[in-house]
Amino acid sequence: MHIPHLPRFALALAAALMLAACGKPDTSAEDIRPVRYQLASSAAADSAESFSGQVRARYETDLAFRVGGKIVARLVNSGEHVKKGQVLARLDPADYQLDLSAKRAQLTAAESDLAQQKLNLKRYQELLAKQFISQAQVDSQQNAVNAARAKLEQAQAELSGSRNQTGYTQLTADADGVVSQIQAEPGLVVAAGQPVARLAQDGQREIVIAVPENRLQAVRAQTRFTVTLWADQRIYQGSLRELAADADPATRTYAARIALKDAADLPLGMTASVSLPSANVATGVKLPLTALLDEQGRHYLWLIDKDSKARRREVKVAAIDSASVTLSDALPAGSKVVTAGVHLLHDGQTVKLLDH
Repeated sequence: MHIPHLPRFALALAAALMLAACGKPDTSAEDIRPVRYQLASSAAADSAESFSGQVRARYETDLAFRVGGKIVARLVNSGEHVKKGQVLARLDPADYQLDLSAKRAQLTAAESDLAQQKLNLKRYQELLAKQFISQAQVDSQQNAVNAARAKLEQAQAELSGSRNQTGYTQLTADADGVVSQIQAEPGLVVAAGQPVARLAQDGQREIVIAVPENRLQAVRAQTRFTVTLWADQRIYQGSLRELAADADPATRTYAARIALKDAADLPLGMTASVSLPSANVATGVKLPLTALLDEQGRHYLWLIDKDSKARRREVKVAAIDSASVTLSDALPAGSKVVTAGVHLLHDGQTVKLLDH
């Protein structure tokens, strides 16, 4: 035995084993990531949402007296239909009639003064022709006539104003419609411009709904709404006419008005349901927001193929809210979409599907 040569033999054996190890393929297990998924389906079937509202008139006007005073008569009740020009309530006109009488007297005095000044001017002109007075005196009298004429015009204007003020003691309807509210009770003293009634004019009808802040964009993007009456299930088509810019301080919702077509005969106050798709695309797909991968302003999904490998696909987004995303693209029916951990995958990675 050659004991001294044993270390050299051991080194050679170790080197041979290392070379053999390097030549064999890596048999370590591939990184398989468990993922949760969801089957893609059209959003049209389950994205319809509705808002409860009520029928309102297109034009609703708060009516008020144009002068102040004490109400002495209320001639209509809330809910009554009225015609344009119909008197709804009256103020005590006594003070305004006294002022009208005073203005008439002032007008009579102004007319008399002007007539007298004209007669004086005629006499002055006759005296000037006989050279009994100077031209300056005639000119002075002409100025007196002009001043009297101006006072007459002032008295006429004041009389017209007083006549108008007396007429304003009657509150009249500006158009045909329904008195939806009235607070004009006899004995109540009101100021000029204080609303005492509300008139819902005949004609176009609308549905007023309250929109939560997370649905503002969806409502604003709609061009067509389906309106269903609760009472008889009649269906109308509507369009967004107005969306409030500020939220109601109590409910924190935004008032929206949906204009209806061919619905002028609808009674005010009826309950209606306004339906709209959450996305304006019939073929869109609605998924949890966690399924969306956003990189440099572009949007992607991870789809799982038949070999259980994750494949990245770019998509276009139609709408996003706090919990979901709706695509404008159509995905193959039954596509498996990864809904969690989208930032931890790489293209072609093998995944394990977890139970829902």
